[in-house]
Amino acid sequence: MIGTTPDRPELVNEFDAARFDALGPWITGFEFGGAQYGGQYRADTDSRVLRFISKFRERLAASNRGRDQPLRILECGCLEGGHTSVLAQAFPDAEITAVDVRETSLEKAKFILSASGIAKVQLIKENLDEPSPALSQQYDAIFCVGLLYHLRDPAAFLARAAQATGFLWLSTIICAEPEATIVEREYRGRFLGETIEHPLAGVNWQSFLPTIGSLSDMLWSGGFSEISLLEKSMTPDGNGPAVLLKAERTSDIGG
Repeated sequence: MIGTTPDRPELVNEFDAARFDALGPWITGFEFGGAQYGGQYRADTDSRVLRFISKFRERLAASNRGRDQPLRILECGCLEGGHTSVLAQAFPDAEITAVDVRETSLEKAKFILSASGIAKVQLIKENLDEPSPALSQQYDAIFCVGLLYHLRDPAAFLARAAQATGFLWLSTIICAEPEATIVEREYRGRFLGETIEHPLAGVNWQSFLPTIGSLSDMLWSGGFSEISLLEKSMTPDGNGPAVLLKAERTSDIGG
């Protein structure tokens, strides 16, 4: 449960409710000291992060990776630190880097991590639609949930991600085939207008949503050799189907 560490209660810092309120409004809901704070969305029950934890543990168990090497996980688009906290509690010895483009989101994430007694997460402000210092490093996994559909050039981002990891966990909105009216390079899709003042929006006025076929082609072209569609569902706002994918490089599986 986010905001608590029941197995190590000494790690939970005193929760400052006034500071929490001052940082608001919040989209994510958290529990501290048995009380509920923030929004209605709960990251700690989000199946996308829980399934990632399970699949990543399976991958690690099947690999020949040395146990003396610290795990390195990159979270692309950390928002308010909800998923970040879950990841840090699931992999307490990992080196986790969490990136977001908004300073307000990073301030919230910093508060949540501190209140939860989590100290081993590095928070970085970067626009991942551009060449990124974070993606110039190597990671055991990249966790990318809710970011890709905000990017103007998702293909370039995925190519950079493929150079940085052999295991990408990706949840995004895509373009339904009948709505694909745009072709950029060889990729089919449509544009999505953004209200950049909204905390859930990207920082571009317009992003590009590929079809599922074009998204797969982007991943293949980037260097991933095994792509699994784990889930497909409709979004309540009608922006398009949402998909959850796992992309791997075959040469990295079991190694």
